[in-house]
Amino acid sequence: MLLLRNLTFLAVVLYVFILNVLLFLNRVFSPVFYFISLTIIVSLFIVIEVLHSIRFNNLLQSLHREKERLELSIMDMENESILLTTLTNILETFGEEVSIEEVLDKIAESVKNIFKQETVALQLLGETFKKSIIGPPVEIPDEMLGSVVLKPRPLLINNTSSFPEYSNLARQGVTSFIISTFHHKRKITGLIGIFSFNSRTFTLKDLELLRMVSAPTSLLVENAELFERTKLLAITDVLTNIYNRRHFENIFETVMNEAREKKRPISVCMADIDYFKHYNDLNGHPAGDYALKKIAEIMRKNVKGSDIVARYGGEEFILVFPDTTKANALSLCETIRQFIKDFHFNNEENQPNGDLTISMGISSYPEDGEIGEELIKKADFALYKAKELGRNRIVTA
Repeated sequence: MLLLRNLTFLAVVLYVFILNVLLFLNRVFSPVFYFISLTIIVSLFIVIEVLHSIRFNNLLQSLHREKERLELSIMDMENESILLTTLTNILETFGEEVSIEEVLDKIAESVKNIFKQETVALQLLGETFKKSIIGPPVEIPDEMLGSVVLKPRPLLINNTSSFPEYSNLARQGVTSFIISTFHHKRKITGLIGIFSFNSRTFTLKDLELLRMVSAPTSLLVENAELFERTKLLAITDVLTNIYNRRHFENIFETVMNEAREKKRPISVCMADIDYFKHYNDLNGHPAGDYALKKIAEIMRKNVKGSDIVARYGGEEFILVFPDTTKANALSLCETIRQFIKDFHFNNEENQPNGDLTISMGISSYPEDGEIGEELIKKADFALYKAKELGRNRIVTA
């Protein structure tokens, strides 16, 4: 087209030049013929110019569309690059010994790299029900969580105010959101959601990116839960679900060091079930196991959050009361002793004293010793005295 345009232009110029020469010499062509011929050639040139302009505009539009396509392609590549970085950051957590809370925070921070202006929320379902939220706070309604469990499918909603079931989110200022679930062995274990407060229009591509993040999230949560269960088993007595002796010994030294540094009192109680061998032999091991579990439960429910309850031996328990004087420890232990005495254990009336009871011995820092070993020995000696005095009682060092 460009070549034709240039040739036509040259032809017009040449033709006009020749006609002008001939007219000047007054030969062959009349002025009328000259005018008509020139008009035709100029018209032809104009037509070619119009066609060229149309073609040029079409080319511009095509280039504009190609530019948009390339920009979208670059944007997709950037998102995919961010996604790969995000997945890498998430998977790096897999081999680390971290808590579930730390795993959720790490995933939320990584996903935030993709959705920088929105709120990222991870919510575990079931017994743990833990969550992590990065960005403007949002509370996922219970009915929505229930719906996700019953119908585990990805959600993409771009106008929450148009859906009555999402009115709770709309009232919080959420204008649009996407949600994807993650699961373990076909059981929904949690969800990950992106919530916008600025009318962002989410796309299927956004939802697909979120779904790609969900798969490793499920594995990481499962790994963290398994690690926590394994860690808990390592420090917990299997039968009574309280601390085992090894873990008690590990943390007791720390508690004692803190008491010495802060010059705070600390009390220790050794406790032993009265005539437990007789009860176990008479009623069998299942009844004895139940008694151990129940007594451990009573102890755990009647101490403060900072207190320590551990199984020290077969039917022997140890309790530690940080920042607690001997008098206060005695009061706490008396409540525990009374609860155990009042609880009806199967066939306890056949015990030598007609009841399944417990004896206790208490010692305290600093008056009874400067180190943990001294306190345990003093508490154990006080327990021995309680046994000598008739059992079902508390003796202090």
